[in-house]
Amino acid sequence: MQLNRADLLSAAIESRVRELVDRERTLTFTTLAAALSDCRWISLLRALNRLEQQQVIRLTPLPWDYQICVRTE
Repeated sequence: MQLNRADLLSAAIESRVRELVDRERTLTFTTLAAALSDCRWISLLRALNRLEQQQVIRLTPLPWDYQICVRTE
């Protein structure tokens, strides 16, 4: 089965998000978006959603942001 361009782009963004979250352990969405400024917010949010569904990260709503933490359990 061959992946299309959109799937490859999504996988690449997810990999970059995972790498940054693994390195930082805890960060906010604002920090993530600034670090990956070449990515659209919707792409970052989709990647975060997939990682949360895979139980790689935990998203916690803050008053004006989201906290992203690596799951350790």
